[in-house]
Parts: sequence; C-alpha cells; structure tokens
Amino acid sequence: MKIFTNINENIPKNCVVTVGFFDGLHRGHRYLLDNLKKLAVESGTEELVITLWPHPALVLGRTVKLLNTLDEKIDLIEKAGIRNILILEFDKNLASLSFGKFVNTILYSKLSCSAVIMGYNNSFGNKNIVESIDEKPVIPIRRFNKFEMEVFEKVNSSNIRKFLESGEVEKASEMLGYNYSLSGKIVSGYKIGRKIGFPTANIGEISLDKLIPANGVYIVKAHFGSNVYPAMLNIGYRPSFNGDEMSLEFHIPDFEGDLYDIQTRIEFYKRLRTEKKFEKIEDLINQLKIDKQQTKAYFS
Repeated sequence: MKIFTNINENIPKNCVVTVGFFDGLHRGHRYLLDNLKKLAVESGTEELVITLWPHPALVLGRTVKLLNTLDEKIDLIEKAGIRNILILEFDKNLASLSFGKFVNTILYSKLSCSAVIMGYNNSFGNKNIVESIDEKPVIPIRRFNKFEMEVFEKVNSSNIRKFLESGEVEKASEMLGYNYSLSGKIVSGYKIGRKIGFPTANIGEISLDKLIPANGVYIVKAHFGSNVYPAMLNIGYRPSFNGDEMSLEFHIPDFEGDLYDIQTRIEFYKRLRTEKKFEKIEDLINQLKIDKQQTKAYFS
C-alpha cells in the first residue's frame, strides 16, 4: 500500500475515492472498502482511501476517545487490501468547506478522482453551509446501502465505544470484526502482585487519545512481537490496596521472565468481573486463583 501525507504528492490519477475518519475500521467500514475495490476494478483504475487526522471533534473543541491510533488505522486499511491511502490533515480551513466544494476543489481539481463512494450515512464537508449551484459535485457520487448485522441495529464507531466503556468487549469485537486491543510499554509498578503470588506487568505510555475499556478484570492475550501469552488484565485503581491512580496490569499464568521496557499489545477477549475491594488479602488471592483458572480454561 502506498501512503501519502500531502495532496501534492504523486497520487495515482482517476482513482475511485472514499473519505472518512474510519475509527476502528469496523465491519461497516470494510463493507464500504470492499465495494470501493470492486468499483475500482470495474473502472480499470485504482482505489484511494482518504482518512482524516486528527479527529474532527478534537479540532472543533469536542472530546472523543479513539478506537485506533493512526498507525493502527493505517495497518488495518492495508490489511483490507487498499492500494492507496492519503492521510489528510483536518484543520479549520478544511472544516470550512462545504461537501460540494470539498469534492470539486480537493477530490476533483487537486486529486483528479473519477468517483466518490459513500456509506448510507457517511458525510463530510460543513453541513451548515448552503451550497451555490456552482458548488454541486462535478464527479459521480455513489452511496451504498446500510451494512447490517442481525444482532446489532447499527454498526458504527459510536456504538463500539459504548460497548467498550461498559466493559462489553465481546460485543465490541463482534462489531469490529477483530478483537479490540491497546498497546504500551511495560513500566515499573508497585510490585504488590509478586508478594501475593501473582506477579504483574504494568502497562504505560498508552496513547492519550486511545479508549481504555471499563474498569474490571479481563481475559486477554499479551503480544510481545511474535510471542503471545494468555493473560488476565486488571484495569482500575487497586481498591484492595487503597490505590488512587488508574493502572493497567496483567498476570501471565505460569510465566517467568523480565518484561520491563518491552512493548506489548493487549488483545481483549472477555470481561470476567468488575473491579472489587477485598477486605482480606486471602479473599483477593482466592479470587485471583479463580480468575487464573477461568483464563486458562478459556484458551484450553
């Protein structure tokens, strides 16, 4: 896949294009990209995905937690089989363009695109601007039908965020089409886990924009390059030890080794329980033994 970061680069002409933020690159997004590739083949041209960065909400003064970092999103788009991607900086100048003006000045005049593909509710351009006649799109706009899944009314990034924020990682992953994950570096922690027989690795340096699922204990896989380990992850404040800072720490059953300063990717599979304060350390240890047993059984 060719990655472009400037509209003045040598981007192939006459591409069929789609535009969006594509956070999560979920099943609905990939349905759109599959149709984009199909139309490009039928047209004898190439496909171009334009993804905006940063998120428009952040530029316009709102807050949003993201399902993907930029690198994660690029990787997902490449895995979807797209040949060309343009990362277009979203700023207030771009936000001031109407839909028609964006299509005509950016997609047609500067990029020489031949057609625009859109999802059923996909939109870009400033909706508050009343377009004049000469701002009507001069290239074909094709809008595809809604992508549907029987178990979900709407497949979109907002609903995936809601699932993650409530700890429903299985539903989020089903809508995504892959397991949600986050990445960071193993950092020094409080070393309490090793004292009670459950040594943990603490994850730090996570992207500040990345959405972290709800507090609780999760069944996960910890990726270290090509090495993958089943693990149990706790997200929360360590209430049994009166913690006051959020931490993400995981225990790999039956693992021995030093993981400090190593980059890891945590892949979520299932939430076991909410975070709970135990009055006695013995009760916490017994619960951790149950969590460990359930984790090992899940992957057995």
